[in-house]
Amino acid sequence: MSTAGKVLVVLFLLVLPVWIILVSAVANLNSEWTQALARLEKQVSDLEPQVAANEKKILKLQDEIALAQDSADAEQTLLRAKIAEVERGKAEMTQIQTAVANQLDALKVAVESAKTASTQRKQQLDTETAAKDAAVESVKKLDTENAQLLQTLLNLRNEFKQILEQNRQLVGTPPPASGRTLRTRPASFTR
Repeated sequence: MSTAGKVLVVLFLLVLPVWIILVSAVANLNSEWTQALARLEKQVSDLEPQVAANEKKILKLQDEIALAQDSADAEQTLLRAKIAEVERGKAEMTQIQTAVANQLDALKVAVESAKTASTQRKQQLDTETAAKDAAVESVKKLDTENAQLLQTLLNLRNEFKQILEQNRQLVGTPPPASGRTLRTRPASFTR
C-alpha cells in the first residue's frame, strides 16, 4: 500500500471515531429533541384546553366589562339628568328668589307710597273736618239768624195785619172774604 493509501487509512481511522462520536451525538440530540418535542407537544395539548378556557374567560370578562361600561354609562346619564334637574331647580329657585325680592321691593315702595298717601289723606281729612266744622258753625249761625229773621218777619206781619185792620176800620171797608187771608209763604233755605 502506498503512503497515500496509508495516510488515507490512518485518516479514515482517525476520523471514524470522530464520525461515530458525531453520529452518536446527533442520534443522542435527535432522541433528546424528540423527547423535548414530545414534551412540548404534550404541554401544547395540555395547554390547549386552558387556552380555550382562558379565551372563554376573556370573552366573559369582555362581556362583563361591556356590561359594566353600559351600566356605568347608564348611571352617568342618570346622574347627569339628575344634576341637570337640580341645576334647573336651582335656576328656578334663583329666578323665584329674584322675583320675590323684586316683589318685596315693589311692596316696600307701595307701602311707603301708601304711608305718604295716608298722611296726605289724614291732612286732607283734618282740613275737611275743620272746613266741615266751620260750615256747620256757619249753618248754625245762619239757622239762628234765619230763625230770628223769621220771627222778625212774623212779628212784622202780625204788626202789619194789625195796622191794616186798624186802617180798614178807620177807612170803613169791610174785611176781606173769609177765605182770603194773607198767606205766608214758607221760608226757603235754598238760595
